[in-house]
Amino acid sequence: MDLILVRHAEAEDAPPGGADQDRELTAHGRKVAAAMAQGLARCVEGRTLLWTSPLPRARQTAERVAHALEMVIDREHDAIPAGDLDLLHADWRSLARRPDTLILVGHQPHLGLWAERLTGVALPIKKASVVAMRLGAEDDLAAKLLWYAHPDALANLGRRKGSPPRR
Repeated sequence: MDLILVRHAEAEDAPPGGADQDRELTAHGRKVAAAMAQGLARCVEGRTLLWTSPLPRARQTAERVAHALEMVIDREHDAIPAGDLDLLHADWRSLARRPDTLILVGHQPHLGLWAERLTGVALPIKKASVVAMRLGAEDDLAAKLLWYAHPDALANLGRRKGSPPRR
């Protein structure tokens, strides 16, 4: 199974006395997320599930990914903002039918820590950046890094002419 980690796009600053968990994407963040998602759609094949943090900025990013991939968000998972990779792992292992690709939309520092734990590679996961890895067949808490992409690179890919790869 391939695991794709997507960091949410640019979010508003929390207002004075406001809660961090209530922050939404900025207008620029919504635009960047949509463009990134178009490029990501060209990179994903096969049966895909999309799980997101329930926090608004991640959910709004996931909505753009879902739109670009012509799918729905399968699950809002509290383990994503909590940083609980072990619970996520248990949940994806318990799926009756494992997907070809699982996309998780979430937050730093958790995504970077998970990528490093799974692949051994420390990556600068910027806003709206994406990292893809292939989980091991026998040990799916060990992974091979497939690629890492800045949102500008994915946006450029999304603007390319021609049909996207088959899904």
